[in-house]
Amino acid sequence: MSAKTVVKALVSVAVTVAVSAAFFGAPTAFACRVQPAATVAFLVALALTPVFGRLFCECLCPLGCLQSLVNLLFHPWRKVRRVCTRLPESLAQRVVRWSVLALFALAAAAGFGALSWSITPYSIFGKALSRFAPGVALFAAILAAAAFGKGRFWCNWVCPAGTLFGVLSRKSLLAHKVGGGCANCRACFERRGEGGSGEAEASGVTRREAVKCVAALAAADVVEKTTDGGFAPVSLPGVPRRAAPVLPPGAAERAEFSLKCVGCGLCISVCRGDCLSASLELKRFGQPEMDFRRGHCLVGCSGECGRVCPTGAIAKLTGVDRMNVHIGRATLRNDLCIRSTKGVECTACTRKCPAKAIHIVEGFPVVDAEACIGCGACEHVCPARPMPAIFVEGLERQRIVSPIAKRDLVAEMRRLLEEGASLVVARGGVIVAVERGRGIGPLLKALDSGALADAVVVDKVIGRAAAAVCALGRAAEVVTPLAAEGAADILAVCGASLSADQTVRTILNRDKYGSCPMERAVSGLSEPAGMVAAVRSTLEKLERN
Repeated sequence: MSAKTVVKALVSVAVTVAVSAAFFGAPTAFACRVQPAATVAFLVALALTPVFGRLFCECLCPLGCLQSLVNLLFHPWRKVRRVCTRLPESLAQRVVRWSVLALFALAAAAGFGALSWSITPYSIFGKALSRFAPGVALFAAILAAAAFGKGRFWCNWVCPAGTLFGVLSRKSLLAHKVGGGCANCRACFERRGEGGSGEAEASGVTRREAVKCVAALAAADVVEKTTDGGFAPVSLPGVPRRAAPVLPPGAAERAEFSLKCVGCGLCISVCRGDCLSASLELKRFGQPEMDFRRGHCLVGCSGECGRVCPTGAIAKLTGVDRMNVHIGRATLRNDLCIRSTKGVECTACTRKCPAKAIHIVEGFPVVDAEACIGCGACEHVCPARPMPAIFVEGLERQRIVSPIAKRDLVAEMRRLLEEGASLVVARGGVIVAVERGRGIGPLLKALDSGALADAVVVDKVIGRAAAAVCALGRAAEVVTPLAAEGAADILAVCGASLSADQTVRTILNRDKYGSCPMERAVSGLSEPAGMVAAVRSTLEKLERN
């Protein structure tokens, strides 16, 4: 065995071990998140192919290396060659290879890029290690073909990457070549010696036993747990029909993600919340999306999926808290909630929500759309069956909101007022609600959703009635261009401060000839809860009239 062959074998083993280790949390170079690394490595391999031959297939493809290993184990007395292009291609082989490559290109051009990527070697290898059932089955079939066939069948007949590298290596300068007189008789592939009892005895494993082992391995990888502790059956909910799937945090642009993601499955294997799974939809085949039946996106996660992504489809969250990355928005169906179907006063979603974006209003959960980060904790714990009553819709473009300084925050909120908003609410340095509408209605809506708690509130007008709403909602600070006398005293009840550009005796009605109906409704009252009740009663009367 030449030194060149030994070096190639050692490199191939190292690459396969490193890639495999990355799926089990090892800090390998493959797992280090450098966005252009995968693209650069592929281009370098392409550039070297005309000089060194199919270097990628020989040393850098884990699927090809495993096929060679299987050949070595099952055919120990054969001189099975590693590079499939050393012998001339048959007509049938050429037709199949180029047909697959053409279908690969057509699928990608038609918007089914994920399906195309799913038959590339790294994608197949990754899908198998991340236990994606179709990937496991294809991986097992490829290894079985290598074990019972004549060489690396997948590389020789199917792999589109192998076809591309094969074309570039035809005139390679340093690769092994077959003499011009070779008639493709394949006599060099025959076993050494005469006769013999066959390779089954040589390897110590019969073909039937090998098939059973491969099938058992595939079954073990795809079987999912269906019992709790081995006794009680687990009742998993159905999968809601989402208008858009929920992507991992860091996959900001959906269209860009679809183009970059090769479906390697590495992000699925490292997901701390156990909520990523490979899609079965044709246009997203094998690409990761959130499945909240078995877990949810943890707000304490440091963004492992972005750290290990080799193509840049998922960006690494640097300097951004997970709570400030909005990947989706929860939607509730009251008709499915067990509060209506079974009369149970369930609070699972409100208690589990890490963003405190869900509140019980008039007997049912209400989602604060601006505060919801789409982590799926609510959907994961929802006890409604057969479908969860609350589920998350993915955003077309994920939102990354960063806290800003207090002075800049208030300036931005005032700017929104000038552009037509009537109410702006911020919490933790981030704007969480922007409402448009007349009167006190937007404030009551914010109160009902729980958005006012510990928040900075900027409203066009703060009378005594509006101050009572803010006080009842436990606002931290209220800013307004116009306030009524006495509003500051009401806010002081909850410890909130009031900052007003102008203070007037009372808030006038829309016709400017008398006090506002809400101000008249709270006249003589001083307790916030009673004042808000009076406001709601007055609004109901006005609506009836």
